[in-house]
Amino acid sequence: MADNQNPLSSCIQRTAIDPFGRLGSLYDACQDRVLQHLEFPFDKPPNHFPYTAQCTLEKGYKNQKRNPLEIIGIDEQLQFSLALNIIPNNGITSAMNYPHIIDQYTRVFHFTYVNRVETLPNDLHLLRSWLETMKPGNNATHVIVGITWGIDIVIFIQLPPDDNVIPLIDDTLEKYRAYLNGDSDHFQLTREDVLAYKKVTDTKIYANISTLSENSTLHDVFHSITRRKMNHNEHQQINYILCALQPFFSSFPTSDYRYVSLDVSHESKLEEYLFDLSRSLKRLESYFNEDMSSLLCGHFKERLTNAYKQWYDLKNEANIIIDRLGSLVCEIRSGSVAYFPLDEAFETERQIQLKTSIQNLTQNVADLNAKGHLISDLGHQEFQYCDVVERHVDENDNEESLKGKLIIDQNSDRVLCSSDQLNQNNPQQLKELRYTLVEELERNSKLRLTYADFSYCNFELPNMIILPFSKYHIRQRIKPIDPLVNSDFNSSVSSISTTAVSMPLAPSIPTNKSINILLLGETAAGKSMFINAFANYITFNTFEKIHSEKPLIPIPVSFFIPVGDNYEERLVKYDDAKDMQNENFDHPGQSVTQQCKSYVFHPNFADKSKLRIIDTPGFGDVRGAEHDNRTMEHIFEYVKKLPHINAICIFLKSNRTELNGFLSECLQQLYKYFGSHVRRNLIFCFTHTRTTTYTSGTTGVLLQDLLASLPMRKVPLKKKNTFCFDNETFRYFVALENQFQFSEKNREDYEKSWTKSVMEANRFVRYIRKNLVPIPVPDQLETIKRTQIEIVQLIHPLLETMRYILRNIISRKISSMKVSSQLNEEDTLIDGRDKDKYDDQYLPYVPIPLEFLQNYEISNCSMMKKQKEMINHLSFLYDTSAEFGYFLAYSTAYPNGNPFLAGLFRLMTEEKNMCDDYGRSYMDMQLVESLKALSTNYEQCMKIFKANGKRSKLSDIQQRIRFMYTYPLLSDYVIDSHRISNGTN
Repeated sequence: MADNQNPLSSCIQRTAIDPFGRLGSLYDACQDRVLQHLEFPFDKPPNHFPYTAQCTLEKGYKNQKRNPLEIIGIDEQLQFSLALNIIPNNGITSAMNYPHIIDQYTRVFHFTYVNRVETLPNDLHLLRSWLETMKPGNNATHVIVGITWGIDIVIFIQLPPDDNVIPLIDDTLEKYRAYLNGDSDHFQLTREDVLAYKKVTDTKIYANISTLSENSTLHDVFHSITRRKMNHNEHQQINYILCALQPFFSSFPTSDYRYVSLDVSHESKLEEYLFDLSRSLKRLESYFNEDMSSLLCGHFKERLTNAYKQWYDLKNEANIIIDRLGSLVCEIRSGSVAYFPLDEAFETERQIQLKTSIQNLTQNVADLNAKGHLISDLGHQEFQYCDVVERHVDENDNEESLKGKLIIDQNSDRVLCSSDQLNQNNPQQLKELRYTLVEELERNSKLRLTYADFSYCNFELPNMIILPFSKYHIRQRIKPIDPLVNSDFNSSVSSISTTAVSMPLAPSIPTNKSINILLLGETAAGKSMFINAFANYITFNTFEKIHSEKPLIPIPVSFFIPVGDNYEERLVKYDDAKDMQNENFDHPGQSVTQQCKSYVFHPNFADKSKLRIIDTPGFGDVRGAEHDNRTMEHIFEYVKKLPHINAICIFLKSNRTELNGFLSECLQQLYKYFGSHVRRNLIFCFTHTRTTTYTSGTTGVLLQDLLASLPMRKVPLKKKNTFCFDNETFRYFVALENQFQFSEKNREDYEKSWTKSVMEANRFVRYIRKNLVPIPVPDQLETIKRTQIEIVQLIHPLLETMRYILRNIISRKISSMKVSSQLNEEDTLIDGRDKDKYDDQYLPYVPIPLEFLQNYEISNCSMMKKQKEMINHLSFLYDTSAEFGYFLAYSTAYPNGNPFLAGLFRLMTEEKNMCDDYGRSYMDMQLVESLKALSTNYEQCMKIFKANGKRSKLSDIQQRIRFMYTYPLLSDYVIDSHRISNGTN
């Protein structure tokens, strides 16, 4: 090549995917990799510090295929190297792994900050003499003559498909972009900006600095960029400037240092092929990334296993084809191949078969995924799934034979028969039938619901049906009775017109259905105030509307409100004489609400359903834990009048520094009463949130820690089931009614609070109607049966603990008498782990010692205290066992007699057998005799209970059960039975 042709004028640029390049490093552009570093003998020019920043924000478009690497400006040749696995992706080029389709709900935020630029001297003769002296290896095609250092980051943001929210998020993103791009010197987010950004559904971050990629939100990245811009040590390479070697060695054979870019006509077809293949594989992989095995709940195991095997084979096949194309591209770049064989590369039978196989498997896996979600949703509504092929249903069946194959018990079975095709043709009918059966299950918990899937059998099911027909049609004619509609304690707010509020349609359910919402929370958390505010949220659609009319006040109120420039607090009070008997403001520290009370609202729902919100007395007032327990008993007695509960709302102030201790007990009692599935219907409502920027504040963190510590299946605490209200605006309107005056600034603050809370109230109602399946309120018999099961689970731990303590008592007595020289002080503790167990035990009362235990009292002062403690513990466990045993044997007609007495006889038999097998020792004989005495006392105690007609309250029994699970002496024998029964993971 002639000397007058300057190689520096035709340099190319590459994104610095390999961070080990330095000035003078050799580069293989055929495979886009950095080779060895060449030391240059001359001084390089000083670095240039441009300090330039560029930030762009790009929107995706509907039905437009977008390549993530193309969007952020990655060179096409480098894109081919990445897509063809010639080099692994790294840094910002990891964006090629972005898992979502870039569409109208995608925003691409790209920020580049150039801190410094390094270059070699722009002296052709100097570079030529240096390179000829170094004699680069044949694999090299270029040398790095320039490096751009700084920050390069791209953020993919997925927005919710909500046309009302998207503009708000775009405005927030534009504020970030303008500031980072230098278009604005001032950066400040409003509360609306923060709330809008919280609705972003997903954020993926890729950067040339690994620590930046570890951030999870745009705001985190924003602060990281601000900190790192001036820290030169953390900056990484952004781009390499590559100068071709071949012009420097014109006297060498032309094959040395040769590099040929792909022809433009070939690039577009290769790019389209690779992008389509990558997108197809990503879509398929997205299904496998979802835990379909769990979704399918054990069904379609063979089909799912085959799908995984096909996926493994297809990935291998795709890699083979991509590797072959990669080798071909490398050969073209190096000049080994003079042309690009298009037909051979893209139209081979092998590639056509791969494309077809991917399409078929994607359809198969998509069907499995959809079926998994159907099975999972059915499971949430207590439906069992049944593929009728497994019941041998075929084209020869009729209605009668179907009943025989699908129904086990005519009285308890309800079978919904349908297929994928029928569901697709009439999804509304499927919803209606499912909710019909769920409602029937609410009234009769003994029902067994089954979804019979006819999708895979050759029986032609013309329409969705419910078997048995007779039961279904009889049930349809029975109008459900709402037990609270006509009760004298049900305060209806039916006069409220709610046509102004737009509520989403829920699945069709029978007319006059009640959506029952139970409010719980500590005293002064704001439950009653929420009901007052809620009545206005769903009645007045604008702030001006309620200004022009009078606020609704279903519950009497009394509060202080700051007014005037000096924020002087003045009392505001509104009461209705007929309602004041349930609201008592005269005892500070005690719950204002005295009894449970229902407030019924009639919003403008298409299905005519009504909302019943149940106000309850607060817990945690000055009267202590015993009063809190009585409050919970009162609440459970009240809800027994309802057929179901849709949601249980736990109210908390958002600015707490510690949580009330009874909250944990409250949640555990809810689990006990409703069962572990109640966790799906728990909602957490935070009040007074204006002071915490309409967030859960410090209380949210405390609540998260509390829920994680509970000894039961994890209670969900997510954005979807948490709601932040500020009901101060209701107080503002009540104060206006009392002729109070407020400044314009006050009015603006209250209007903003009103807007936030109305939006949250609408979300609150939508979530309950759309996401929550009603849970039946257990009747007395169900509660008793659950209590029986828990007692039976405690029998073995109680009896084994009693035997263990009795053995220790006898051993200490023998030791104190020095009966045997083989027994010493260490023998008095059977297990060294338990030296301090008795010291830390709390007993709810001091039990009356058993008479026969007086024989084991000792006078040795060093041992007397410990012996007395053990005797007290044994007496307490005996009392508890007797109370449980009587509850099982007489109070509930337990079918298996008295299992505690049977357990004592078993212990005696075991000890006798041990004596016979291993020889009788004095201590063994004493243990057998003591167990006999214990059994005799137990039988006498049962007779006394029966003669006196002792009947322990169910709530007392349940409270004793809860105490026993906190009793450490049982821990060696319980073996997590309590957690298992509660379904803890």
